[in-house]
Amino acid sequence: MSSEIMTKNIVRKKSIINLFKNRFFKYLIYPFVRLYWKIFNPKTEGSRAIILFENKILLVKNINLPYWTIPGGGINKNETPEQCLYRELKEELGIKVNSVEYQLGQYKSSIEGKRDKIFIFVVRLTSPDFVKQWELDDAKWFLLSQLPENISQAVLRRLTEYKNDLRDLQTTW
Repeated sequence: MSSEIMTKNIVRKKSIINLFKNRFFKYLIYPFVRLYWKIFNPKTEGSRAIILFENKILLVKNINLPYWTIPGGGINKNETPEQCLYRELKEELGIKVNSVEYQLGQYKSSIEGKRDKIFIFVVRLTSPDFVKQWELDDAKWFLLSQLPENISQAVLRRLTEYKNDLRDLQTTW
């Protein structure tokens, strides 16, 4: 068998595995997670980033959400919000970030039955390269002047804050 055919077979198998992971999480695991949140009302913390390259922003679609948002995830025990952001960007997008430009703010949310504290940072990249991992449905660069229609309303508010050069905010999501 030629190496080209073997490579195509490997890529096809990885695609099937990733599709299974996406659907397994979205349809079997996520509903139980949401039920847990409703019953126990946990306190969680997370970090997200407005990731910029030139005049573009990197947005993601999580497998359990129908709209575009900014990348990030939950803070682990003994992890700072910045460390969480670096880890999440590496895991979800293959992006290595060593520093943030600044913190846009800290936001509180009670959506989905959780008591969330969300840290938002602004990050500028020197390259537009990224590798979307299985836990995301999609990831794309968008011009800041041409955002997609189905973008999270909370993210639109964060982008307005960013465009108005606000920093270190403490408000609701």
